[in-house]
Amino acid sequence: MLLRTLRRIAVVAAMAGCVYVARGYGRGTAALTAVICLVLLASLTIWLPRAAHRTFEAGNYGRSAIYYHILRWALLDRASRLSVEVSLAACDLARGDFVKSLRRLDRVDTSKISEATRSAWLNNRAYSLARAGTDPGQALDCATEAVELRPQVAGFRHTRGVALLALGRIDDAIRELDAVWSALDGADPPPLLEAERCFDLATAWSRKGERAYARDYYERAHRAAPESLWADRAVHHLDDASAAAVLPELV
Repeated sequence: MLLRTLRRIAVVAAMAGCVYVARGYGRGTAALTAVICLVLLASLTIWLPRAAHRTFEAGNYGRSAIYYHILRWALLDRASRLSVEVSLAACDLARGDFVKSLRRLDRVDTSKISEATRSAWLNNRAYSLARAGTDPGQALDCATEAVELRPQVAGFRHTRGVALLALGRIDDAIRELDAVWSALDGADPPPLLEAERCFDLATAWSRKGERAYARDYYERAHRAAPESLWADRAVHHLDDASAAAVLPELV
């Protein structure tokens, strides 16, 4: 409560200080300064969240995290800052730091967040637990709840597939990963999500002993996002002939 009050005082004081200094140059300058302050404040609350989301979708997780850190400091509303904390946890898990992601999520008071933010919190927790292999059972529970809250989010269906794969429920995982397409409702999948989905499907088919299916999905993972981590991992699983077909310059 005290910290929130101090944030509000700091923002208002900074804006008032800028206007006061500008008054020394005339009322017109003071008015212009006030407008500039309002524009800057609007950019923090409107442009910055969009920029953070776009850079995350593009796979630039470091820059996205910087944007979210700035946004968390600037926001006055506690629920909004907690939402940003969940987004920062997503940046952590996207970079493979599952321990840090879980610690950040544990600090979020889930009773103070919206249903949409809670679904993201559940999804991020499920993904971290499943990829780290620490508690795939809890991962499935969290992912299932996230899907129930927002069944239209393709990424949540994917996370549930990852959890099923971690549990060794291969056929269920394949069905869930295929269901990601239905959640997209005809829209083109984000390249990074499609690359990861194809990689996970390749892993699932490989565990079933279906090498041809696995090879096809590894190749599709590379084609979906050639510069991504999932494409690099897919190439390592391809045999020499398949690698030559996909990346002739590397063999």
